[in-house]
Amino acid sequence: MSSTLIVASSIEKRGVLDSKSPSPPIFDGTTRLYFSSRCPYAQRVWAAVKYKGLDEIECVEISLSDKPVWYIEKVYPAGKVPALEHDGKVVGESMDLLYYLDEKFEGPKLAPTEESKKQAAAELLEYTDTFNKIGFTGLSMKDSTPEEIGTVVAPAFDNFESALAKFSSEGPYLLGEFGLVDIAYAPFIERFEIAFSEIRGYDITAGRPKLSQWIEAMDKVEAYSSTKVERSTLLSLYRMMLESDYFKRVGIVSDQIKPGEAPVAAVN
Repeated sequence: MSSTLIVASSIEKRGVLDSKSPSPPIFDGTTRLYFSSRCPYAQRVWAAVKYKGLDEIECVEISLSDKPVWYIEKVYPAGKVPALEHDGKVVGESMDLLYYLDEKFEGPKLAPTEESKKQAAAELLEYTDTFNKIGFTGLSMKDSTPEEIGTVVAPAFDNFESALAKFSSEGPYLLGEFGLVDIAYAPFIERFEIAFSEIRGYDITAGRPKLSQWIEAMDKVEAYSSTKVERSTLLSLYRMMLESDYFKRVGIVSDQIKPGEAPVAAVN
């Protein structure tokens, strides 16, 4: 059986906890993942928990628009998701948590073990923040044409296409086989594919056949596909966020965006 078919069988999404919800019995020895299904950073970790088959981890969904006070006061003062309550402490930050899950828990390994792929993984993971910033920059270009937006974002998506080609003889994923690097990028590309197409009129897969194949392959990984929010829900959310200039207001992108000004770094 392909490793991509291994998923947790009994992890169920609980009701969303908000400011009116009582807290679970915090620090009672239960390992809990605090997440939001709408947050791409949290989706990374939620998918990893499922892929590794970690039924022992209780997944607790937090409302980001109406956060419980107890979550900030007693669990994670930063107030962000994801956060993992484990062994009497709380670990945050999605990339740190992906490595933490790989180190502390059983199940299929997320990180590559082959020396030839470790450097490729390191370069791709180092590039994720730049890639995401470029994407959000392009999405925030309200008054630009699809061609102008393409000037900003095409180099990043072309880099991704090139990265997919490196191990394409072994499979459709970034390192051939599904793993940590795919999980790191997937929630963002999921959102970019929807928002660029439906809101900005730019098709991120046009002329990028390997990216199209990768998106299709990711949908066949149940551990990941089962964490996806309805397309219409994400579209409505991103319409609202972009209309309110959310990514500018929170400092992800600059207030003054011009074609060609987004940072681009090549992935070898």
